[in-house]
Amino acid sequence: MIAATATNTRIRGNVAVGNPGIQVSVAVQGTAGVDIWDQSAPGATVYDRNVCMTGINAPCSGVSNPAAVPRKPGI
Repeated sequence: MIAATATNTRIRGNVAVGNPGIQVSVAVQGTAGVDIWDQSAPGATVYDRNVCMTGINAPCSGVSNPAAVPRKPGI
């Protein structure tokens, strides 16, 4: 989750797939979790080479292209 107060933030080279949804509410029935939830102001966060399946206010490329998955250098 990117906090609403975040500014001048860059999220780079992450894989957020297969993790449990951290935004699942135990108090509000019918809610679903997402991989990335960006609550910051539009333009405050830049995304670069990340892979996720679901997002709120965050681009998710999915996993249809295995070459898009970031790797550690040398691997």
